[in-house]
Amino acid sequence: MGSLERFGYRINLWQLAIAIVCLALAFVAARMAFRDSLTLGYAMVIPTYIFFSVVIEGARSARSSFWGIRGWAETTFALACSAGVGYLGFSLWSIGY
Repeated sequence: MGSLERFGYRINLWQLAIAIVCLALAFVAARMAFRDSLTLGYAMVIPTYIFFSVVIEGARSARSSFWGIRGWAETTFALACSAGVGYLGFSLWSIGY
């Protein structure tokens, strides 16, 4: 498989596919363990954060220092996506799913 290059990131499609499979397996395991969507949404927050952190950090072509804004923006993006997954679980639970 190839890679996608854009905005200083080189996304390896093979590594992305492996990360998606790992996230899907975590979702299936959590779904078998938890039946309600509230707990499932909250349980998937950490795996989603790990998924986005690994994919984004692995795709960055230029390394930055602790004070670099790009690393903090990536962390903020991963946290926001994780919070969105938790909120999605809450929203589905509140409408009765």
